Amino acid sequence: MADILGYSGKGMISRLENDSAEMSYEKLMLLLSRFGEDFEGETIETLAPKADSTVIKSANLVLKAIGFAELDDVLSLKVAPHQRDFVAENALAIAEAYAAEHEGGKTQCFVAYHKNAPVGFASIALGSIGAKREKEWMKKSYCLWRIMIDMNYQGKGFGKELLTSVIRWCATKPLGEADAIYTSCDGKNEGAISLYQAAGFEVTGEKIDGEIVLKRSLMGGHLDE
Repeated sequence: MADILGYSGKGMISRLENDSAEMSYEKLMLLLSRFGEDFEGETIETLAPKADSTVIKSANLVLKAIGFAELDDVLSLKVAPHQRDFVAENALAIAEAYAAEHEGGKTQCFVAYHKNAPVGFASIALGSIGAKREKEWMKKSYCLWRIMIDMNYQGKGFGKELLTSVIRWCATKPLGEADAIYTSCDGKNEGAISLYQAAGFEVTGEKIDGEIVLKRSLMGGHLDE
């Protein structure tokens, strides 16, 4: 794997082996293109998300669907060190969204801007995300797969605004019909749980990939919460 990615230093090889290395989007796509029958013959460019004209505007944020022009912005976003156990790298989230599309799912990834500066990321899916213990009702609902705010912009209300914008977008059924949206998070991530519950999500008692599942309705007149 190190040879494929062009790494030769023992330190980087060790970090790849113990899963502590931060991998760029280009490196991740190169790795995907070299492993797995599904990716044979594809280039890094074709594996990248296609540009989309979707734009969502709120009081302080502009959400843009991620294409090549937005890749550098979304890959520049980082969470604080103490949050890294709870939030996957955005490059991995984009790759997962592509894989879900490749297997018949429907996804959309957004980067959020405040005054033209990238501040957050979110990815949404409709259909299977391939999670362990995924229920049939989940495959018929919108999934808030990933959401994050850059560490330099946290504590300013952007997380709540981004979440609200995503919920309202899903309520328009842009990827297909569904009555609910769900998400999952580490049961120890109290900040995330509080954010979701404030937006109308309820803990279901179910788990996927070892994380607790929270769900809220997309029906009715309570989408302004």
